[in-house]
Formats: sequence, C-alpha cells, structure tokens
Amino acid sequence: MKTSSQLSLAALLTATALFTFPALAQEAADKEPKPAASAAKTDGKDYTVIKLGTEEIKNSEVAEIWKGLFPGGQAPDFNSFDENIRQNVLRGLVSERLIYQEALKAGTDKNADVQKRIEAMRKQVIMQAFMEQKAKDLVTDEQLHAAYTDKIATMKGQDEVKARHILVPTEEEAKKVEAELKKGGDFEKIAKEKSADKSSGASGGELGWFTKDKMVPEFADAAFKLKKGEVSAPVKTAFGWHIIQLEDRRPVQPPSFDEMKDGLRAELSNKVVQDYVEGLLKKADIKYYGPDGKEKPFSTTLTPSKGGDLTAPVEKK
Repeated sequence: MKTSSQLSLAALLTATALFTFPALAQEAADKEPKPAASAAKTDGKDYTVIKLGTEEIKNSEVAEIWKGLFPGGQAPDFNSFDENIRQNVLRGLVSERLIYQEALKAGTDKNADVQKRIEAMRKQVIMQAFMEQKAKDLVTDEQLHAAYTDKIATMKGQDEVKARHILVPTEEEAKKVEAELKKGGDFEKIAKEKSADKSSGASGGELGWFTKDKMVPEFADAAFKLKKGEVSAPVKTAFGWHIIQLEDRRPVQPPSFDEMKDGLRAELSNKVVQDYVEGLLKKADIKYYGPDGKEKPFSTTLTPSKGGDLTAPVEKK
C-alpha cells in the first residue's frame, strides 16, 4: 500500500501535469543512469537535498518516494539519473509541501469532512500495522517448516515440462501456423513474428518449466501428452488458439526451503489472520437486527461453506 505522502504526491503531480508515475518510470527506464556528483560525496550518509524556508527535505525521504514510483519498489538509485529527472521529482515534492502549508493556513484541516477522512485513514493505517505484526507473531518457524514438508510431499512423482507456444486469435490462423511448421518453419522465428502473447513471443514463445497445475487445463493436457520435440495440433483455450512445442520433461525439482519461505509465510499469514479475526468475531457481543427491529442470527464465519445455511444460529465459544 502506498503511504499517504506517496498518494498525495501522485495526485499533485498528475494535477499539475509535471509528469505521471508510469511516464516517469518509463523515462527512467529508457535513459542510461549517469553518475551523479552528489551520490559520490555522500558515503552512504543522509543529507539535505532541499531547504524550504526552515524545513529540510532529506535525501532518504526523496529516495523513499522515488521507490514508490516503481512496481514493487525496485527502483534504480535516484542520484544515478540526470538533473532533469531529479528536479522533476523534487519540484513535485516541494509543490506538495507548499500546497500543504497553504491548506493549513486556509484551515482546511479543521473542516469536519476532512477530519472524518483523516480519522478513517488513521484507523486503516493502525489496523494494517497491527495485523502485519499479528501475522508475524502468529506464523512460527515450525509452521513454515511443516508447510514446506507438506508442499514437497505433494510434488513427489510429478513431472514438469519445458515448452514454447505460439498464440493466435483464430483457428484458421492456427492451422496456417501449423502448416508452416510442418513445411519446416522455424518455431522460434514464427513465435516472434506472429504470437499474440508478446511477452513469450519476444523470446521465441518460451514458457520455461511448469507443472500441470500452472496452466489452464486445455493447454496443460495438450502439453503433457507431447513427447520431447513434438509440436501439438491447434489447442483452443479462453486466450485463443495455441501451437505448443515440447522442449523437455523431467521430474519436478523441489525448491529449497529458503526459496519457498516467503511464499509459504504469505499463505500461512492469510490463514492465521483469518482464524484470528474469526476468533474475535466469535468472542464479541454482536447483535444483528432486521428492518422490523427483530434480532436475527448472525454468522461469525468469514468464509461460509457453499450451500451453508447463513440464517442458522452460530454458536459462540
């Protein structure tokens, strides 16, 4: 989740047309980072980038906002980009501070509606921080290792395949591709030229290694029936028509505990947090009323089973 500072900065920059986050990220990606003199002199220490009256904006704060411009926070060093890009970001940040100062002078922070919105955001931030910590506390190393053991057990005896594909919109186009391949056409070259899946098409249709459960059933069934080096007939899925080439097959290579640890923690966190919240619901004194003022049964289960009777009384423990 972006911080309120990042969100307000985004709104400001969009409104003033300095730049948009996607446009800036693309501009940064398209330009070769240049060594910055300021970066060479810091020796890893924080320093003041902007003085705005008596207020100072530190390099660490600018770097945090810069990271927010990039998906997942994977941003190149802010100081490695040229002066124009750096000043675009800094102008946006300074403009935000100036607008905030003017808003305080105008008494906008005292507005009743604004106060409600601030309180709602405050609650959200507190709840999120609490639940993040709760998830860390509730997921133990023992649970992670047990979950890893269970995952590895399910992989035993499974195969994974390495394949390429060419995706086209219609059966007619798929048949043309099939005919071209049968005449000796190069699969990788055709994938680059004709595949509607531009991501894999750029690498000749390469999909890498995958297990059967990672693909839609129609695609997976066709791919796993192929022998090494074989090419499939056209296969229809919800995405279009595929021609699949099987490159290799092998027993599943189980990832290490360290490789799976973060994913397992995320899965377990969802479960323990749900159980924790359901526990709070079951212990709470909750009364549910209909329009007629009569009390009605209230389910404290977050994910009731399909076909379950939501009107049936739920026992509190």
